[in-house]
Amino acid sequence: MELAQCSLNSVTVKGAGFTDVAALAEQWGFGGVGLWRDVLDGVDLTDASSRLRQSGLRVTSICRGGMFPQPTPGRWRETMADNRVAVDQAHTLGAECLVLVCGAAHRDLAGARQQVRDGIAELEPYARAAGVRLAVEPMHPMMASNRSVITSLGEANDLVEAIDSDLVGIALDSYHVWWDAALPEQIARAGERLFSVQLADWITPIHGELSSRGMPGEGCIDMSGFVADCANAGYRGLVEVEILSDRWWSEESAAAVRAAATGLSAV
Repeated sequence: MELAQCSLNSVTVKGAGFTDVAALAEQWGFGGVGLWRDVLDGVDLTDASSRLRQSGLRVTSICRGGMFPQPTPGRWRETMADNRVAVDQAHTLGAECLVLVCGAAHRDLAGARQQVRDGIAELEPYARAAGVRLAVEPMHPMMASNRSVITSLGEANDLVEAIDSDLVGIALDSYHVWWDAALPEQIARAGERLFSVQLADWITPIHGELSSRGMPGEGCIDMSGFVADCANAGYRGLVEVEILSDRWWSEESAAAVRAAATGLSAV
């Protein structure tokens, strides 16, 4: 892949601030950036948006909203207020979507999934008023107890179809879904509802469920096949490289971006 067809997610260079992430993306010729909300702390978002436009960088995603399952009404209200802040940030930056990490379950799995559906349905009108697309990210099943009860693309497709909004779609990360025998069919089913496509490779042994990912080509995922399936389904956006890795976080940011660029060039 040409880097102009790709987006550098800020978490790949964790610890770098907004300015450094944008500068690295521009220097290497990426077409965009994906931004975790931690890099937005203390940043004038209007100025940031202008700086990105001047650099020709798209904001492919903001991460994250979601975390809908909550134990009390008070916590629910706090969570929904934070989700509205995330929508506002995505709007100001002109982001192509707000990624929803839907939230975890504690014993009541069905109840948690219902809270996810209710939360997205409640947030959708606010997102619509702001012109922000919401992208449900299905996660690996090992994360159901701490990050998301939406654990397959099929389940995410079911959820998105049930909500039935043109502003609610899918953020698809190779790391979370590569194992699924039904993946090609489910990608085709998602079709135009694919709002974000992200790449990270699977390396064993896993030393941390969140931070053991590899650069494209370092692990066992057929990255070229994954990207081709998404393109065949109609995805025309930039492809993000989003690597949560203790190994790469211990390196200089420039080394991590170099490794990402090398991996993407082979896809």
